[in-house]
Amino acid sequence: MNDSAKAGSGPNHGGGFPAQIGDAKFRFRTVSFDDRKVTGGQIAEAVNAHPLETFVILAQLPSFELETLRPQETTDLSKVSRFFVIEGDGTFKFVVDGLSLEWPKKTLTAEAIKTLVGKDGAHVELLQELENQPDKVIADDEEVKIGERGVERFKTRKTGVTIIVNATPHKWEEKKISYAEIVGLSDYSGQPDIPYTITFTKGPPKKPEGDLPKGHSVQVKDGMDFHVSPTGES
Repeated sequence: MNDSAKAGSGPNHGGGFPAQIGDAKFRFRTVSFDDRKVTGGQIAEAVNAHPLETFVILAQLPSFELETLRPQETTDLSKVSRFFVIEGDGTFKFVVDGLSLEWPKKTLTAEAIKTLVGKDGAHVELLQELENQPDKVIADDEEVKIGERGVERFKTRKTGVTIIVNATPHKWEEKKISYAEIVGLSDYSGQPDIPYTITFTKGPPKKPEGDLPKGHSVQVKDGMDFHVSPTGES
């Protein structure tokens, strides 16, 4: 391994085999190796992961699946070039959209899980599959326990809820909606420049009710109820 393979250095633009190596916070470094085949130990060494036995090395396959790479195990950088090196002494397995993954921490946010399977856009939400219960929608900033009761299973789907604006239902596929967008859905859509008062109820747990000022947006929830009126009128 040459100097370009050391932690913090960039790819070897003169040649070599680059790898993306990330940590638990999804901060990645591009590291380049002289050889196409490297060991898990070399991957960890490249980001100064010491002592080696206190870290877990994960290889992310082109399918987005994650699997443990042992220190003496060899991988081919022409086939797998994204890795994680994270402190831990083992992993917890979970499944997302049928893909097998593992992670050395007991919790992950929904946003992190979506990122791991390449579905981190605003139009996708994560659901936890539960036995004898409806699937649970997990908010992006909500932490999910993956190391508590066997193999947890999740799935993703495109977002889409029904919101009520002045008693009229509307389908909405974004995770948030703005003041201007609510006005556009209301009976006042032809008069966007008039100042309006927007209130809502039945919102998400963190803010089930409140006001939506001009220039702001709010996270939506299925069945959320909005009321729009010109300011000064009830």
